[in-house]
Amino acid sequence: MTFSRRHVVAALLSAAVLCATVLSSAFAAGVPKTPGSPVLSEIHAWTNEIYTRVAVYTGDEVSWQADTLPADLKRGLPPRIFIDIRGAGIKNDILHNPVDVHNGLLRQVRAGRFSRDVVRVVIDLERASTYRVFALDDPFRIIVDIDGEGKIPVPGAEAATQASPASPPALASPEAPSQVLFAPQPPPKPYRVRVMIDPGHGGKDSGAVGPTGLKEKDVVLSIGRMVREKLARIGEYEVRMTRDTDVFIPLEERTAMANKWQADVFVSLHINASRNRHAEGVSTYVLSRGASNREDLEVAARENGVPVAKLSGVKFIIDDLFTGNRKNESLRLAKTLNDAIFRKVSSRYRNVQNLGLKQAPFYVLVGARMTAVLVESSFISNAREEERLRDPAYMERIADGVVEAVRYYGQNGALARSDS
Repeated sequence: MTFSRRHVVAALLSAAVLCATVLSSAFAAGVPKTPGSPVLSEIHAWTNEIYTRVAVYTGDEVSWQADTLPADLKRGLPPRIFIDIRGAGIKNDILHNPVDVHNGLLRQVRAGRFSRDVVRVVIDLERASTYRVFALDDPFRIIVDIDGEGKIPVPGAEAATQASPASPPALASPEAPSQVLFAPQPPPKPYRVRVMIDPGHGGKDSGAVGPTGLKEKDVVLSIGRMVREKLARIGEYEVRMTRDTDVFIPLEERTAMANKWQADVFVSLHINASRNRHAEGVSTYVLSRGASNREDLEVAARENGVPVAKLSGVKFIIDDLFTGNRKNESLRLAKTLNDAIFRKVSSRYRNVQNLGLKQAPFYVLVGARMTAVLVESSFISNAREEERLRDPAYMERIADGVVEAVRYYGQNGALARSDS
């Protein structure tokens, strides 16, 4: 078979046009220019009327910068928060499908290619808001916490408002024969403390695994269910769990779930592990930008799913996010909880070690808008404690300690839910 020069030229021109079309389509869709480049693959939002957390997932680490733009009345644009991500692609469905929120705080979250090398994520606001932006690793994601104007409710405020109305009760008409001077008022409803129980790990994330194969994710789920049932029977608490099945939930989503629900208390349940197979005991943590020793940093790194070196990236946000009453109340709850678990467990089991109150940079506590603690009850890496963790009676002792601490704190503590 032979081809004329005209046929060859025509074929080459067709191939060139096809190649240009493919490249143009790829660029329009935001596909990264080099294989293996980061890609903006997901955007999620968790929200209520005074708070929203937005998570932007790129998989691999990227260079990014966040800033704000004022409202542009001429163009009909609201005030905006934007994040410029350099050197990343963007999935086509994100280009064409903004995340609608419309909660009185945010309108939507949208994304597009701002320039050849920059993808811009834009958060359209409904009203003036404060915000904080930080990044977490493995997988890399950029987190935006947005606080709307207005006070965060304080436990008991609802009942107090009902008991003391702002306006006086309506007087009966002078012409009316009734002797009733005040309109009847319904009895105030007692405030029910909202408790979010967070069984760590789950699904593809087994957490620590003991010498005989016991998995942390299974133990803490059992303990969490016990805590929920015991608190629910008391009647003074509303209790939810971040997970009630063997499912994986990202760390930032767990905190966002508690914030969205406006929980008063957040208790993250974990089982410790160490390279030292003789390590044992109970400890409880609050959020901190650092830790007092290498062992506590390694615990935080393991629970965060990152190397110890990566923890330095969150230090600058913790001082800003975790100050004042919220940290003081978390410290109070953590000490109460740790002492209660130790007392419950040691009353029946011998040689239980109380490792005390500790502080470390745990991702799951970052951005929590309520009293928040993380408990490490026993070492699954210790053969004796792993065996105990298989015993429902032992797990129930741990659950009893959590319940006792939450009840004591709910009855005697000022539950901090503000940034003050």
